[in-house]
Amino acid sequence: MQAFAEGRGMEFEKLRFGLGLEAMAVPDTDEDCVTLAAQAAWNLLSQQGIKPHEIGRIYLGTESAVDAAKPSATYVHGLLEERFAAEFGPRSLAHCDALDMTFACAGGVDALLNSADWVRAGRSRKALVIAADVAKYAPHSPGEYTQGAGAVALLVTEDPRILVLDDAVGVSVESAADFFKPRRSYDKAELAAAVGGTLEAGADHPFWATPDAVIEQFLEFPVFDGPYSNDCYVGRVREALGRYEAEAGLRAMNDWFGMCFHLPYAFQGRRMWPEIALDLYAEQGILAQVEAEAGVTEADAGGRKALAKAWSKSAAYKAYVAEKIGPGEAASMRIGNMYTASIFMGLVSALVGYADRRDLGGKRLGFLSYGSGSKSKVFSGVLRADFAAQLRGLNLKAAIVDRFEVSFAEYEALHARTTQGPLAPASQGAVLDRIETEGNLLGYRRYRWVQN
Repeated sequence: MQAFAEGRGMEFEKLRFGLGLEAMAVPDTDEDCVTLAAQAAWNLLSQQGIKPHEIGRIYLGTESAVDAAKPSATYVHGLLEERFAAEFGPRSLAHCDALDMTFACAGGVDALLNSADWVRAGRSRKALVIAADVAKYAPHSPGEYTQGAGAVALLVTEDPRILVLDDAVGVSVESAADFFKPRRSYDKAELAAAVGGTLEAGADHPFWATPDAVIEQFLEFPVFDGPYSNDCYVGRVREALGRYEAEAGLRAMNDWFGMCFHLPYAFQGRRMWPEIALDLYAEQGILAQVEAEAGVTEADAGGRKALAKAWSKSAAYKAYVAEKIGPGEAASMRIGNMYTASIFMGLVSALVGYADRRDLGGKRLGFLSYGSGSKSKVFSGVLRADFAAQLRGLNLKAAIVDRFEVSFAEYEALHARTTQGPLAPASQGAVLDRIETEGNLLGYRRYRWVQN
């Protein structure tokens, strides 16, 4: 991140201490949401010894889908069948449902909660839920330094060994234009004139030889309004949390030992939580406690929002963050925004951070998700007493450290897609082999496994 900051003329210390950004994950030319998802899924299935007949569905939450019709989950499905083939023969997952779920950064949570209901409705069902994304922003935009990429795979069963999801889910939805990826349309004649040509001159080229009078462009970069999106985040989470508490009969401030947030950047949760927390304290009639910790009353501070800002700088709130929020931030600081996967990487990070504690069995962990557009789902789960034992095959530190560092010039080339081949050819794992360029397979993606 320091090289990036220098390349963009920014102060690294502001990114590091203000937003919690230390490093950014950038996919190579042969990586995308499919390869990330397939690798995360295979790591989980192979470590847990799961056989293909045990899996009833593969649900992928993503906003980085590689096709507008064919679900990216089907590519993942095919890659997993390929890995299973040596032991279980061809088509070992033919029975297994596959689906993409998209709602900006909330798609992974949608996939999890939908699959949890499916598991509850059957007998001995197992669902493979994956959240995978590549967060990419326009160069020089205020979102560029929050970029990241990655995937998290979850196994949902009727007898979980790490976390038991509660039934209650609070939901808040409101149509908003805070972040979206539109199809942009450009008139063909205007484009031709702009490049000094005519439509007839390029009529045989596939770019021009479409029946429409316009060319549609899809960019991975979102159109977004950062401050407005943050307001939407706070508003949706506040509403969803209220509905969760009413349905569950629980209070987040009293009944959650820790929290996992959707993290577009590492410190998002700790920065937005004071506004919501003060409302919760006020509802319980104990706002005076916060005023004492902040050293100022709500009236003297100039209102609830100003009091929240003052409290966020207090020693009491910093201790609160260290205990309840900080453990879920550690991985995000080194990866960046993972869109759908960020809340689940927060869970992984928190579990690793809590692994040495023996007092957390039966304690409740809260989840506060957000997807632009906009929606929040708030839910919770109870840790199993032996959750730490289930993490033995998970080496989060190695996954974060074992990466190839690129220069700023290499980053810009990857971002602009001027790099011709992988900067760090994979020694193992799922990779994008090629994209078809002719006939009825034009644009179809071919993947393969690289194995030692």
